[in-house]
Amino acid sequence: MASMRKISPVDPLRDQLRKLPRPAAYAGTLAVVLAASIVIALALRHQVTRPPGQVDLPAFEHLETSAMKAAFFEFLRPVVRHHNERIAEQRAWLLQAAEKESLGWFEERRLRRLAEDYRVVLGDSPREAIATLKRRVDVVPESLVLIQAAKESGWGRSRFAREGNVLFGERCFKAACGIVPDARPADADFEVARFPTVYDAVDSYLRTLNTHPGYLEFRRARQKLREADEVLSGVLLARHLASFSERGDVYVEDIVRMILENNLEGH
Repeated sequence: MASMRKISPVDPLRDQLRKLPRPAAYAGTLAVVLAASIVIALALRHQVTRPPGQVDLPAFEHLETSAMKAAFFEFLRPVVRHHNERIAEQRAWLLQAAEKESLGWFEERRLRRLAEDYRVVLGDSPREAIATLKRRVDVVPESLVLIQAAKESGWGRSRFAREGNVLFGERCFKAACGIVPDARPADADFEVARFPTVYDAVDSYLRTLNTHPGYLEFRRARQKLREADEVLSGVLLARHLASFSERGDVYVEDIVRMILENNLEGH
């Protein structure tokens, strides 16, 4: 009985290429190789550039205090840096565009997208919009982000953090938009906004500080530090976030104290 050779999926392709004139065969082989290379390159690019924090929070409950804090910062810091680096790139482009007398078509399109992202009406006066964007498109000190996340989420251990990646206690006002607090007043309709990933939670927080009217003084204080060519201080900017909590100035003092206690000032 003659032995049977296992047919590879490549064999039919090889047979077809053999029937082609030699240049066409080479071209066909090259096309296959190029297609495979493109698929591999795209896969590697996705793997390398996949933002951090696109997962749920780890469990911090079993750790003692110092280890818990270190683990929380270690987990969250790359997410904060990823977003701040993206914002810094946007700001660098915006500052360059602001120096130009006129913008090209592609630059105008990018400016319009940036204005939409940061909720600025571009209108017929791009220069006025750019002035507003320069105040909004800016990073938030890492120390401030880390400590507000720690404060609002109980170091990642709160019910909201565990169930919905809630790090900053942001509220939403549509039915089923988030998690209903156990102690919510009977006449209240807000929920605590949940997020699919930690990445999304940090993105929403930064967007809120950079666009919400309630944090205009925060943005003005940051702009003054920029104009004075000073380092963006988490301690100084925290003092303009009294409206972030119903506890007002007491909340601010807690944030400042936590930044200093955890040696995060300057980060």
